[in-house]
Amino acid sequence: MASRRPSFVESTTNGFHQLAPPISVKLIVLSLCWYWSSAVSNTLTKSILNAFPYPVTLTLLQFAFVVFWALTISSLTWSKFPGVDRLVPQAHTGITRPTKQIVLTVAPMAVFQLSGHIFSHIATSRIPVTVVHTIKGLSPLFTVIAYRFLFGVHYSIYTYISLIPLTLGVMLACSFEFHGHLLGVLSALFAAIIFVSQNMFSKKLLTNSPTSDMEPKKKLDKINLLCYCSGLAFIFTSPLWFYYEGAGLLREYIATGTLPILAEDIEKAMPIRTLMILFFLNGTVHFGQNFLAFQILGLVSPVTYSIASLFKRVFVIIVAIIWFGQELTGLQNWGIALTYASV
Repeated sequence: MASRRPSFVESTTNGFHQLAPPISVKLIVLSLCWYWSSAVSNTLTKSILNAFPYPVTLTLLQFAFVVFWALTISSLTWSKFPGVDRLVPQAHTGITRPTKQIVLTVAPMAVFQLSGHIFSHIATSRIPVTVVHTIKGLSPLFTVIAYRFLFGVHYSIYTYISLIPLTLGVMLACSFEFHGHLLGVLSALFAAIIFVSQNMFSKKLLTNSPTSDMEPKKKLDKINLLCYCSGLAFIFTSPLWFYYEGAGLLREYIATGTLPILAEDIEKAMPIRTLMILFFLNGTVHFGQNFLAFQILGLVSPVTYSIASLFKRVFVIIVAIIWFGQELTGLQNWGIALTYASV
C-alpha cells in the first residue's frame, strides 16, 4: 500500500521541528543581547567610517580589542575576581598555552574573520548599513546551498521555494544602490559568503563531535577560540594594513601630528578625542557581539543560526534607520520587507 504524501502543513511543521532549537530563557536572553550589541557595533562602525574612511585600520583595531578583552576577562577569572566566573564560566581555565595544533586549527577561521571583516567594512563605508545587512540577509540561501551540494543535506521543497522571495527582496533593496556603489554591494555579498563559511567551520570547533580532528577534552572554549582567532587575524591583517593604509597614516601623522579625518567633508569630521572614544566603544561592543555569537552558534545548527542572524539584521536595520535618519525608497522598503517575509 502506497504511503500517504504529507500535506503542506505537516511538511512545514516537520521542517520547523527539525530546524528549531530547544527554546530556553538562556537562548532568548543571549539572542536579545546579541541583537543589541550588533546594532550598536554596526552604527558605531558606520559613524567611524564616515569620519575616518580606513576600513582595514578599523578591522585591525577590532581584532586588537577582542584579544585585549579576552585576556582581561580570563585574567580576572583566574584571579578569582568576584562575579566574573559566573558571567563567563568558560574563562575559568584561563588562556591555553599556544601549540602547533591550536594554531593550525584556528588559522582558517582567522582568515575567514579578517577577510569577512575587511569586506564588511568596505561595504559599510560605501553604502548604507540598511543595504549592507539586507545583502547579508542572503546568508540562509548560501548556507542551504553549501549544505546541499557539499554535504548532501536535503531540505523540504518549501525551504527552496522560500529562497526565491529572499533573493528577489535583496535585489529590490539594492535596486538604487548599484549606481556608483558597485564595490560596496559586491563587498557586502562577499562578506556574506565568507561569514557563512566561517559559521560552518566554527560550528565544528564549538561542538564536541567524536569525528572531529580535536578530541573533546582538547576543544577550545569560546574565550580561547575568540582570543586565538582574533590574535591570528590581527597578525595576518597587519601586513595588509601597513601596505594599504598604515604607511600613509603614519606618514601623515609624522608630517602633521594629526590623522586625516575626512577634511574634505567638514560635516562628518569629528575631534580626535571623540574618534578615540568611538574606537574604544566599538571594539568593546564588537567583542561582546562576537562572544555572544559564538555562544549561540554552540547551541543551534548553522541553518538556524543563519535565520536567527537574519532577524538580527532586521533589528540592526531598524536601529540604523533611526540612528542616521535614513530615508528609503518605496521599492527598497518592499525589498527589505520581502526579504524578511521569506523567512
